[in-house]
Amino acid sequence: MPVLGFNITKVEMEKTSTTIPGGQIQVRLSPRVNEMRLGEIRTPTGKMNGVEILFRYEVEYDPRIARAGVEGALLYLPPQKDRIDEILNLWEDEKKIDPVTFAEIVNFITTEVSPMLMVLAKEMRLPYHIPVPRVELKTE
Repeated sequence: MPVLGFNITKVEMEKTSTTIPGGQIQVRLSPRVNEMRLGEIRTPTGKMNGVEILFRYEVEYDPRIARAGVEGALLYLPPQKDRIDEILNLWEDEKKIDPVTFAEIVNFITTEVSPMLMVLAKEMRLPYHIPVPRVELKTE
C-alpha cells in the first residue's frame, strides 16, 4: 500500500435546506490536492521519506440541500522510491499530479472518508453521497 500515514484535520457538514425535495438528487464528489511536499515517517527500522499530501474532499448536493468537506494529510510512498523527486518536481513546476498517483490517492481518501460522511449524512437525515446496494424482487 503506497499510503503510509493518514490524518484528518477538519470535518464539516452543513444542511442548507430544511426539506429534502422529491425526485433525483445529484451528488458531486470533488477530491482536491492543496499542497504536496517532502515528508517523513519514523519506523522501527529508521526514517522513511515520502510525499506529504494535503487534501480537501468535498461533497456537494444538487439541488443545494447540503455540503460537506473533509481536510487532511497523508504520506504517500511511491512504489519506486526514486519517483519522490519526480512527483514533487512536477507539483512545484506545474501544480500537477500524474494520473496514476492521483488515482491511488483519491481511491485511498474515498475509502477512508466515505464511511464517516455516510454516518454524518444519516445523522443529519441527508441522502448518502454514494449509492447503497439494494435488494429488488423480480416479478415473473
